[in-house]
Amino acid sequence: MASVFVCGYLLFHYFWLHDAEVDKALAHQQEEVQRVKTVLDLEKSELASVLMDYAAWDDVGDFIRDQNESFLQDSLNAHTFVSNQLSGVFIFDPQVSLVWGQLYDYTTRKTLPYDDIRYKFGPLLVDSLRARTDFITPHVKFMVINGQPALVATSRVCNSEGYNCTQGYMMFIKTIGTDVIATLQQATGLNVDVIAKPSNLTSNRALQPNVSVLEKLDFQNKPTVCIIIQHAIKLPPFITWSEFSAVLAFAVFMFVFNLAVAHLMIQPLKRARKALESTHQYGASVGAEQHFISFEVRDFVMRINDVLRQLESNQRELEWLAEHDSLTSVGNRRSLHKHWQKLLEQADHGYACVILVDIDYFKPYNDHYGHIEGDEVLRKVAKQLKQAPSECDKFVARFGGEEFCVVLRSNKPIDVYHEGEQLRHAIVKMQLAHEHSPISDYITISVGVADMGDETLVAQQDILLVADRALYRAKSLGRNRVEVSDEQ
Repeated sequence: MASVFVCGYLLFHYFWLHDAEVDKALAHQQEEVQRVKTVLDLEKSELASVLMDYAAWDDVGDFIRDQNESFLQDSLNAHTFVSNQLSGVFIFDPQVSLVWGQLYDYTTRKTLPYDDIRYKFGPLLVDSLRARTDFITPHVKFMVINGQPALVATSRVCNSEGYNCTQGYMMFIKTIGTDVIATLQQATGLNVDVIAKPSNLTSNRALQPNVSVLEKLDFQNKPTVCIIIQHAIKLPPFITWSEFSAVLAFAVFMFVFNLAVAHLMIQPLKRARKALESTHQYGASVGAEQHFISFEVRDFVMRINDVLRQLESNQRELEWLAEHDSLTSVGNRRSLHKHWQKLLEQADHGYACVILVDIDYFKPYNDHYGHIEGDEVLRKVAKQLKQAPSECDKFVARFGGEEFCVVLRSNKPIDVYHEGEQLRHAIVKMQLAHEHSPISDYITISVGVADMGDETLVAQQDILLVADRALYRAKSLGRNRVEVSDEQ
Protein backbone atom coordinates (compact mmCIF):
# COMPACT_ATOMS: atom_id res chain seq x y z
CA MET A 1 0.00 0.00 0.00
CA ALA A 2 2.87 2.36 0.83
CA SER A 3 4.57 1.60 -2.50
CA VAL A 4 1.31 2.15 -4.39
CA PHE A 5 0.88 5.48 -2.60
CA VAL A 6 4.39 6.66 -3.55
CA CYS A 7 4.03 5.54 -7.18
CA GLY A 8 0.54 7.04 -7.41
CA TYR A 9 1.72 10.35 -6.00
CA LEU A 10 4.69 10.51 -8.38
CA LEU A 11 2.50 9.66 -11.38
CA PHE A 12 -0.09 12.25 -10.38
CA HIS A 13 2.67 14.80 -9.83
CA TYR A 14 4.21 14.03 -13.21
CA PHE A 15 1.06 13.98 -15.34
CA TRP A 16 -0.82 16.76 -13.57
CA LEU A 17 0.97 19.03 -11.11
CA HIS A 18 4.42 19.13 -12.72
CA ASP A 19 3.07 19.76 -16.22
CA ALA A 20 0.88 22.59 -14.92
CA GLU A 21 3.81 24.16 -13.05
CA VAL A 22 6.09 23.88 -16.10
CA ASP A 23 3.45 25.43 -18.38
CA LYS A 24 2.98 28.28 -15.91
CA ALA A 25 6.75 28.87 -15.67
CA LEU A 26 7.10 28.81 -19.47
CA ALA A 27 4.30 31.36 -19.77
CA HIS A 28 6.11 33.66 -17.30
CA GLN A 29 9.36 33.20 -19.22
CA GLN A 30 7.61 34.22 -22.43
CA GLU A 31 6.39 37.35 -20.65
CA GLU A 32 9.99 38.11 -19.64
CA VAL A 33 11.15 37.64 -23.24
CA GLN A 34 8.41 40.00 -24.37
CA ARG A 35 9.57 42.63 -21.84
CA VAL A 36 13.10 42.47 -23.28
CA LYS A 37 11.76 42.78 -26.83
CA THR A 38 9.70 45.81 -25.80
CA VAL A 39 12.73 47.59 -24.27
CA LEU A 40 14.80 46.80 -27.39
CA ASP A 41 12.04 48.24 -29.57
CA LEU A 42 12.10 51.38 -27.42
CA GLU A 43 15.88 51.65 -27.91
CA LYS A 44 15.41 51.32 -31.67
CA SER A 45 12.59 53.87 -31.63
CA GLU A 46 14.71 56.32 -29.62
CA LEU A 47 17.63 56.01 -32.06
CA ALA A 48 15.24 56.43 -35.01
CA SER A 49 13.76 59.55 -33.37
CA VAL A 50 17.22 61.13 -32.89
CA LEU A 51 18.09 60.35 -36.53
CA MET A 52 14.83 61.92 -37.74
CA ASP A 53 15.59 65.10 -35.80
CA TYR A 54 18.86 65.52 -37.71
CA ALA A 55 17.81 64.12 -41.10
CA ALA A 56 14.81 66.51 -41.24
CA TRP A 57 16.95 69.61 -40.65
CA ASP A 58 17.77 72.13 -43.36
CA ASP A 59 21.28 72.68 -41.94
CA VAL A 60 22.18 69.07 -42.75
CA GLY A 61 21.10 69.52 -46.34
CA ASP A 62 23.11 72.75 -46.49
CA PHE A 63 26.13 70.94 -45.07
CA ILE A 64 25.88 68.24 -47.75
CA ARG A 65 25.91 70.93 -50.43
CA ASP A 66 28.40 73.43 -48.88
CA GLN A 67 30.31 71.26 -46.34
CA ASN A 68 30.46 74.15 -43.89
CA GLU A 69 32.87 73.32 -41.05
CA SER A 70 31.00 75.53 -38.61
CA PHE A 71 28.07 73.07 -38.75
CA LEU A 72 30.32 70.30 -37.53
CA GLN A 73 31.65 72.40 -34.68
CA ASP A 74 28.21 73.59 -33.62
CA SER A 75 25.95 70.57 -34.27
CA LEU A 76 28.04 67.38 -34.69
CA ASN A 77 30.60 67.76 -31.96
CA ALA A 78 31.58 65.51 -29.05
CA HIS A 79 28.60 66.72 -27.03
CA THR A 80 26.27 65.40 -29.76
CA PHE A 81 27.75 61.91 -29.43
CA VAL A 82 27.72 61.91 -25.63
CA SER A 83 24.24 63.39 -25.15
CA ASN A 84 22.64 60.98 -27.62
CA GLN A 85 24.91 58.02 -26.74
CA LEU A 86 25.95 57.76 -30.39
CA SER A 87 28.96 55.79 -31.53
CA GLY A 88 28.98 56.91 -35.13
CA VAL A 89 27.54 59.52 -37.50
CA PHE A 90 27.92 59.38 -41.29
CA ILE A 91 26.53 61.76 -43.91
CA PHE A 92 26.26 60.95 -47.62
CA ASP A 93 25.36 63.03 -50.68
CA PRO A 94 22.57 61.99 -53.08
CA GLN A 95 25.11 59.83 -55.02
CA VAL A 96 25.85 57.87 -51.78
CA SER A 97 29.35 59.34 -51.54
CA LEU A 98 30.59 59.89 -48.00
CA VAL A 99 30.59 63.60 -47.17
CA TRP A 100 31.58 63.28 -43.54
CA GLY A 101 31.74 60.51 -40.98
CA GLN A 102 33.12 59.64 -37.62
CA LEU A 103 33.17 56.58 -35.35
CA TYR A 104 33.49 57.76 -31.76
CA ASP A 105 33.71 56.10 -28.34
CA TYR A 106 31.78 58.54 -26.18
CA THR A 107 32.83 56.75 -22.97
CA THR A 108 36.58 57.25 -23.58
CA ARG A 109 36.11 60.34 -25.81
CA LYS A 110 38.27 58.79 -28.56
CA THR A 111 37.79 58.66 -32.30
CA LEU A 112 37.87 55.15 -33.71
CA PRO A 113 38.66 53.86 -37.21
CA TYR A 114 35.68 52.74 -39.21
CA ASP A 115 37.43 50.55 -41.75
CA ASP A 116 35.25 47.66 -40.57
CA ILE A 117 32.14 49.26 -42.10
CA ARG A 118 33.60 51.45 -44.86
CA TYR A 119 32.82 48.88 -47.52
CA LYS A 120 29.38 48.13 -46.06
CA PHE A 121 27.93 51.61 -46.56
CA GLY A 122 26.13 50.57 -49.74
CA PRO A 123 24.32 47.54 -48.25
CA LEU A 124 23.59 49.50 -45.06
CA LEU A 125 21.87 52.24 -47.06
CA VAL A 126 19.84 49.88 -49.28
CA ASP A 127 16.63 50.31 -47.27
CA SER A 128 16.96 54.10 -47.34
CA LEU A 129 17.75 54.07 -51.07
CA ARG A 130 14.45 52.25 -51.63
CA ALA A 131 12.54 54.46 -49.21
CA ARG A 132 9.98 57.02 -50.36
CA THR A 133 11.24 60.54 -51.11
CA ASP A 134 8.17 62.47 -50.01
CA PHE A 135 8.32 61.50 -46.34
CA ILE A 136 11.15 60.77 -43.94
CA THR A 137 11.39 57.06 -43.07
CA PRO A 138 14.15 55.78 -40.72
CA HIS A 139 15.35 52.14 -40.81
CA VAL A 140 17.04 50.50 -37.82
CA LYS A 141 19.03 47.26 -37.95
CA PHE A 142 21.39 45.28 -35.74
CA MET A 143 25.00 44.63 -36.72
CA VAL A 144 28.44 43.96 -35.25
CA ILE A 145 31.04 46.74 -35.49
CA ASN A 146 34.61 46.11 -34.31
CA GLY A 147 33.41 42.96 -32.51
CA GLN A 148 30.68 44.79 -30.57
CA PRO A 149 26.89 44.60 -31.11
CA ALA A 150 25.36 47.85 -32.29
CA LEU A 151 22.21 49.48 -33.71
CA VAL A 152 22.48 51.14 -37.11
CA ALA A 153 19.83 53.66 -38.19
CA THR A 154 19.68 55.08 -41.76
CA SER A 155 17.44 57.62 -43.43
CA ARG A 156 17.17 59.97 -46.34
CA VAL A 157 17.95 63.63 -45.61
CA CYS A 158 14.85 65.83 -45.99
CA ASN A 159 13.90 69.43 -45.44
CA SER A 160 12.74 70.70 -42.07
CA GLU A 161 9.16 69.66 -42.78
CA GLY A 162 10.20 66.05 -43.45
CA TYR A 163 9.51 66.24 -47.20
CA ASN A 164 11.69 66.50 -50.31
CA CYS A 165 13.90 63.64 -49.12
CA THR A 166 16.40 63.75 -52.01
CA GLN A 167 19.22 65.79 -50.42
CA GLY A 168 21.38 62.85 -49.29
CA TYR A 169 21.56 60.15 -46.64
CA MET A 170 22.43 59.97 -42.98
CA MET A 171 23.52 57.07 -40.73
CA PHE A 172 23.66 56.88 -36.91
CA ILE A 173 25.38 54.06 -35.04
CA LYS A 174 24.77 53.25 -31.38
CA THR A 175 26.95 50.61 -29.76
CA ILE A 176 25.09 48.34 -27.37
CA GLY A 177 27.52 48.66 -24.50
CA THR A 178 27.33 48.37 -20.75
CA ASP A 179 25.07 51.41 -20.40
CA VAL A 180 22.46 50.03 -22.82
CA ILE A 181 22.66 46.57 -21.18
CA ALA A 182 22.25 48.21 -17.77
CA THR A 183 19.17 49.99 -19.07
CA LEU A 184 17.79 46.66 -20.32
CA GLN A 185 18.41 44.98 -16.98
CA GLN A 186 16.93 47.85 -14.99
CA ALA A 187 13.84 48.12 -17.18
CA THR A 188 13.11 44.37 -17.23
CA GLY A 189 14.49 43.26 -13.87
CA LEU A 190 16.34 40.42 -15.63
CA ASN A 191 19.92 39.41 -16.18
CA VAL A 192 20.34 40.30 -19.87
CA ASP A 193 23.49 40.19 -21.98
CA VAL A 194 23.91 41.41 -25.58
CA ILE A 195 26.81 39.90 -27.51
CA ALA A 196 28.03 39.31 -31.02
CA LYS A 197 26.84 35.84 -31.95
CA PRO A 198 29.57 33.22 -31.42
CA SER A 199 29.69 30.21 -33.73
CA ASN A 200 28.95 27.68 -30.94
CA LEU A 201 26.04 29.53 -29.32
CA THR A 202 23.33 27.15 -30.57
CA SER A 203 25.02 24.08 -29.16
CA ASN A 204 25.90 25.62 -25.81
CA ARG A 205 24.11 28.49 -24.12
CA ALA A 206 20.96 28.39 -26.22
CA LEU A 207 20.17 24.89 -24.96
CA GLN A 208 20.64 25.66 -21.25
CA PRO A 209 17.49 25.56 -19.12
CA ASN A 210 15.98 28.88 -18.00
CA VAL A 211 17.89 30.72 -20.74
CA SER A 212 16.35 32.28 -23.84
CA VAL A 213 18.37 33.58 -26.77
CA LEU A 214 17.05 36.16 -29.23
CA GLU A 215 19.01 36.24 -32.49
CA LYS A 216 18.71 39.56 -34.32
CA LEU A 217 19.13 39.90 -38.07
CA ASP A 218 21.51 42.45 -39.58
CA PHE A 219 21.20 44.38 -42.84
CA GLN A 220 21.99 41.16 -44.75
CA ASN A 221 19.32 39.19 -42.86
CA LYS A 222 21.99 37.20 -41.02
CA PRO A 223 21.82 36.63 -37.25
CA THR A 224 24.84 38.49 -35.86
CA VAL A 225 23.63 39.86 -32.51
CA CYS A 226 22.33 37.71 -29.67
CA ILE A 227 20.36 38.83 -26.64
CA ILE A 228 20.82 36.26 -23.88
CA ILE A 229 18.14 36.33 -21.19
CA GLN A 230 18.64 34.64 -17.83
CA HIS A 231 15.08 34.12 -16.67
CA ALA A 232 14.07 35.15 -13.17
CA ILE A 233 11.27 32.57 -13.26
CA LYS A 234 12.91 29.14 -13.26
CA LEU A 235 11.44 25.90 -14.56
CA PRO A 236 10.43 23.90 -11.48
CA PRO A 237 12.19 20.60 -10.76
CA PHE A 238 10.09 17.47 -10.97
CA ILE A 239 10.12 17.10 -7.19
CA THR A 240 12.13 18.80 -4.44
CA TRP A 241 14.06 16.89 -1.82
CA SER A 242 11.87 18.27 0.96
CA GLU A 243 8.71 17.19 -0.86
CA PHE A 244 10.15 13.77 -1.66
CA SER A 245 11.25 13.33 1.95
CA ALA A 246 7.76 14.19 3.17
CA VAL A 247 6.22 11.65 0.76
CA LEU A 248 8.64 8.95 1.88
CA ALA A 249 8.01 9.76 5.56
CA PHE A 250 4.26 9.48 5.04
CA ALA A 251 4.73 6.22 3.11
CA VAL A 252 6.80 4.76 5.95
CA PHE A 253 4.13 5.83 8.44
CA MET A 254 1.45 4.17 6.28
CA PHE A 255 3.53 0.99 6.10
CA VAL A 256 4.02 0.76 9.87
CA PHE A 257 0.40 1.69 10.60
CA ASN A 258 -1.02 -0.87 8.16
CA LEU A 259 1.39 -3.51 9.45
CA ALA A 260 0.07 -2.96 12.99
CA VAL A 261 -3.56 -2.99 11.86
CA ALA A 262 -2.99 -6.15 9.79
CA HIS A 263 -1.41 -7.85 12.81
CA LEU A 264 -4.43 -7.02 14.97
CA MET A 265 -6.81 -8.27 12.29
CA ILE A 266 -4.95 -11.49 11.55
CA GLN A 267 -5.12 -12.90 15.09
CA PRO A 268 -8.88 -13.59 15.11
CA LEU A 269 -8.71 -14.64 11.47
CA LYS A 270 -6.17 -17.30 12.39
CA ARG A 271 -8.60 -18.72 14.90
CA ALA A 272 -11.35 -18.64 12.29
CA ARG A 273 -9.05 -20.42 9.84
CA LYS A 274 -8.39 -23.20 12.35
CA ALA A 275 -12.14 -23.59 12.77
CA LEU A 276 -12.53 -23.63 9.00
CA GLU A 277 -9.95 -26.41 8.69
CA SER A 278 -12.08 -28.57 10.98
CA THR A 279 -15.31 -28.18 8.99
CA HIS A 280 -15.14 -31.85 7.93
CA GLN A 281 -15.92 -32.74 11.54
CA TYR A 282 -19.00 -30.56 11.86
CA GLY A 283 -20.32 -30.34 8.30
CA ALA A 284 -20.43 -27.26 6.07
CA SER A 285 -19.89 -24.80 8.91
CA VAL A 286 -17.00 -23.22 10.81
CA GLY A 287 -18.85 -23.54 14.11
CA ALA A 288 -21.38 -21.48 15.99
CA GLU A 289 -20.88 -17.73 15.84
CA GLN A 290 -21.31 -17.27 19.60
CA HIS A 291 -18.05 -19.15 20.21
CA PHE A 292 -16.11 -16.03 19.07
CA ILE A 293 -15.77 -12.94 21.24
CA SER A 294 -15.15 -10.23 18.65
CA PHE A 295 -18.26 -8.87 16.94
CA GLU A 296 -16.34 -8.53 13.69
CA VAL A 297 -15.18 -12.15 13.78
CA ARG A 298 -18.69 -13.36 14.74
CA ASP A 299 -20.01 -11.50 11.74
CA PHE A 300 -17.20 -12.95 9.62
CA VAL A 301 -17.98 -16.51 10.78
CA MET A 302 -21.69 -16.00 10.14
CA ARG A 303 -20.99 -14.85 6.61
CA ILE A 304 -18.56 -17.73 6.04
CA ASN A 305 -21.29 -20.16 7.09
CA ASP A 306 -23.70 -18.45 4.68
CA VAL A 307 -21.13 -18.76 1.91
CA LEU A 308 -20.59 -22.44 2.65
CA ARG A 309 -24.33 -23.13 2.58
CA GLN A 310 -24.61 -21.20 -0.66
CA LEU A 311 -21.67 -23.13 -2.13
CA GLU A 312 -23.30 -26.41 -1.15
CA SER A 313 -26.54 -25.34 -2.84
CA ASN A 314 -24.67 -24.12 -5.91
CA GLN A 315 -22.73 -27.38 -6.03
CA ARG A 316 -25.93 -29.40 -6.13
CA GLU A 317 -27.27 -27.12 -8.87
CA LEU A 318 -24.05 -27.43 -10.88
CA GLU A 319 -24.08 -31.20 -10.51
CA TRP A 320 -27.62 -31.28 -11.87
CA LEU A 321 -26.70 -28.95 -14.76
CA ALA A 322 -23.66 -31.08 -15.55
CA GLU A 323 -25.85 -34.10 -16.25
CA HIS A 324 -29.02 -32.54 -17.67
CA ASP A 325 -29.97 -30.54 -20.70
CA SER A 326 -30.87 -27.06 -19.42
CA LEU A 327 -33.64 -26.57 -22.01
CA THR A 328 -35.51 -29.89 -21.79
CA SER A 329 -34.44 -31.08 -18.30
CA VAL A 330 -33.70 -34.56 -19.66
CA GLY A 331 -30.21 -36.05 -19.60
CA ASN A 332 -27.39 -34.79 -21.77
CA ARG A 333 -24.57 -36.67 -23.51
CA ARG A 334 -22.50 -36.72 -20.32
CA SER A 335 -25.30 -38.36 -18.33
CA LEU A 336 -25.93 -40.73 -21.27
CA HIS A 337 -22.34 -41.88 -21.09
CA LYS A 338 -22.58 -42.18 -17.30
CA HIS A 339 -25.79 -44.26 -17.59
CA TRP A 340 -24.14 -46.49 -20.19
CA GLN A 341 -21.16 -47.05 -17.86
CA LYS A 342 -23.51 -48.10 -15.07
CA LEU A 343 -25.04 -50.72 -17.37
CA LEU A 344 -21.57 -51.97 -18.29
CA GLU A 345 -20.64 -52.33 -14.63
CA GLN A 346 -23.57 -54.68 -14.03
CA ALA A 347 -22.59 -58.32 -14.41
CA ASP A 348 -25.93 -59.11 -16.07
CA HIS A 349 -27.65 -56.03 -17.44
CA GLY A 350 -30.27 -58.12 -19.23
CA TYR A 351 -31.71 -56.98 -22.55
CA ALA A 352 -31.18 -53.47 -23.94
CA CYS A 353 -31.88 -51.36 -26.99
CA VAL A 354 -30.99 -47.85 -28.14
CA ILE A 355 -33.58 -45.64 -29.82
CA LEU A 356 -32.69 -42.42 -31.67
CA VAL A 357 -35.60 -39.98 -32.14
CA ASP A 358 -35.61 -37.05 -34.57
CA ILE A 359 -38.40 -34.42 -34.80
CA ASP A 360 -39.59 -34.31 -38.41
CA TYR A 361 -39.11 -31.07 -40.32
CA PHE A 362 -38.13 -29.17 -37.21
CA LYS A 363 -36.15 -26.50 -39.12
CA PRO A 364 -39.23 -25.29 -41.06
CA TYR A 365 -41.04 -25.20 -37.71
CA ASN A 366 -38.36 -22.93 -36.25
CA ASP A 367 -38.26 -20.77 -39.37
CA HIS A 368 -42.03 -20.12 -39.38
CA TYR A 369 -43.04 -20.30 -35.71
CA GLY A 370 -39.84 -18.88 -34.22
CA HIS A 371 -37.18 -20.32 -31.93
CA ILE A 372 -39.15 -19.61 -28.77
CA GLU A 373 -41.98 -21.83 -29.97
CA GLY A 374 -39.38 -24.32 -31.18
CA ASP A 375 -37.81 -24.50 -27.70
CA GLU A 376 -41.26 -25.08 -26.22
CA VAL A 377 -41.81 -28.00 -28.65
CA LEU A 378 -38.45 -29.50 -27.60
CA ARG A 379 -39.48 -29.33 -23.94
CA LYS A 380 -42.86 -30.94 -24.62
CA VAL A 381 -41.39 -33.70 -26.79
CA ALA A 382 -38.73 -34.49 -24.17
CA LYS A 383 -41.36 -34.66 -21.42
CA GLN A 384 -43.62 -36.89 -23.54
CA LEU A 385 -40.73 -39.24 -24.36
CA LYS A 386 -40.12 -39.70 -20.65
CA GLN A 387 -43.81 -40.24 -19.88
CA ALA A 388 -44.60 -42.53 -22.83
CA PRO A 389 -45.75 -45.98 -21.60
CA SER A 390 -43.07 -48.64 -21.61
CA GLU A 391 -42.47 -52.06 -20.06
CA CYS A 392 -38.74 -51.32 -19.67
CA ASP A 393 -36.45 -49.17 -17.59
CA LYS A 394 -36.17 -46.00 -19.65
CA PHE A 395 -33.44 -43.33 -19.85
CA VAL A 396 -33.98 -40.27 -22.06
CA ALA A 397 -31.22 -37.84 -23.12
CA ARG A 398 -31.06 -35.02 -25.60
CA PHE A 399 -28.56 -36.10 -28.22
CA GLY A 400 -28.23 -32.76 -29.98
CA GLY A 401 -30.48 -30.25 -31.73
CA GLU A 402 -33.87 -31.92 -32.27
CA GLU A 403 -32.50 -35.47 -31.70
CA PHE A 404 -33.06 -37.51 -28.55
CA CYS A 405 -31.62 -40.83 -27.42
CA VAL A 406 -33.70 -43.36 -25.44
CA VAL A 407 -32.00 -46.33 -23.76
CA LEU A 408 -34.30 -49.19 -22.70
CA ARG A 409 -33.31 -52.06 -20.42
CA SER A 410 -35.31 -55.08 -19.33
CA ASN A 411 -34.81 -58.47 -17.75
CA LYS A 412 -36.75 -60.10 -20.55
CA PRO A 413 -36.61 -59.70 -24.36
CA ILE A 414 -37.83 -56.32 -25.56
CA ASP A 415 -40.39 -55.80 -28.31
CA VAL A 416 -38.30 -53.00 -29.79
CA TYR A 417 -40.71 -52.10 -32.60
CA HIS A 418 -43.58 -51.83 -30.15
CA GLU A 419 -41.49 -49.60 -27.88
CA GLY A 420 -40.62 -47.36 -30.82
CA GLU A 421 -44.26 -47.12 -31.82
CA GLN A 422 -45.22 -46.23 -28.26
CA LEU A 423 -42.87 -43.25 -28.44
CA ARG A 424 -44.13 -42.20 -31.88
CA HIS A 425 -47.80 -42.43 -30.87
CA ALA A 426 -47.11 -40.46 -27.69
CA ILE A 427 -45.83 -37.54 -29.77
CA VAL A 428 -48.65 -37.71 -32.33
CA LYS A 429 -51.19 -37.81 -29.51
CA MET A 430 -50.01 -34.36 -28.30
CA GLN A 431 -51.25 -32.85 -31.61
CA LEU A 432 -48.74 -30.02 -31.68
CA ALA A 433 -49.66 -28.02 -34.79
CA HIS A 434 -47.11 -28.00 -37.61
CA GLU A 435 -48.72 -26.42 -40.69
CA HIS A 436 -45.44 -26.38 -42.58
CA SER A 437 -44.75 -30.12 -42.39
CA PRO A 438 -45.31 -31.87 -45.75
CA ILE A 439 -46.30 -35.15 -44.08
CA SER A 440 -48.68 -34.12 -41.27
CA ASP A 441 -50.55 -31.24 -39.72
CA TYR A 442 -48.91 -32.02 -36.40
CA ILE A 443 -45.47 -32.59 -34.96
CA THR A 444 -44.23 -36.12 -35.74
CA ILE A 445 -41.02 -38.02 -35.10
CA SER A 446 -38.86 -40.52 -36.95
CA VAL A 447 -37.48 -43.38 -34.87
CA GLY A 448 -34.41 -45.55 -35.43
CA VAL A 449 -33.85 -48.59 -33.18
CA ALA A 450 -30.74 -50.67 -32.50
CA ASP A 451 -31.60 -53.88 -30.68
CA MET A 452 -28.66 -55.28 -28.68
CA GLY A 453 -30.61 -58.14 -27.14
CA ASP A 454 -28.56 -59.47 -24.28
CA GLU A 455 -25.23 -58.81 -25.95
CA THR A 456 -22.44 -56.71 -24.46
CA LEU A 457 -22.68 -52.91 -24.54
CA VAL A 458 -18.95 -52.27 -24.85
CA ALA A 459 -19.10 -50.99 -28.45
CA GLN A 460 -21.14 -47.90 -27.63
CA GLN A 461 -20.05 -45.95 -30.72
CA ASP A 462 -20.93 -48.81 -33.06
CA ILE A 463 -24.34 -49.29 -31.41
CA LEU A 464 -25.14 -45.61 -31.84
CA LEU A 465 -24.08 -45.79 -35.50
CA VAL A 466 -26.46 -48.72 -36.06
CA ALA A 467 -29.31 -46.74 -34.48
CA ASP A 468 -28.37 -43.70 -36.53
CA ARG A 469 -28.50 -45.69 -39.79
CA ALA A 470 -31.93 -47.01 -38.80
CA LEU A 471 -33.07 -43.45 -38.13
CA TYR A 472 -31.73 -42.36 -41.50
CA ARG A 473 -33.70 -45.15 -43.18
CA ALA A 474 -36.89 -44.04 -41.36
CA LYS A 475 -36.40 -40.51 -42.60
CA SER A 476 -35.61 -41.58 -46.16
CA LEU A 477 -38.75 -43.77 -46.26
CA GLY A 478 -41.04 -40.83 -45.57
CA ARG A 479 -40.58 -40.04 -41.84
CA ASN A 480 -43.14 -40.41 -39.06
CA ARG A 481 -42.27 -44.08 -38.77
CA VAL A 482 -40.20 -46.58 -36.80
CA GLU A 483 -37.34 -48.52 -38.35
CA VAL A 484 -35.54 -51.30 -36.51
CA SER A 485 -32.02 -52.11 -37.65
CA ASP A 486 -31.36 -55.69 -38.76
CA GLU A 487 -27.64 -55.30 -38.16
CA GLN A 488 -26.01 -57.45 -35.46
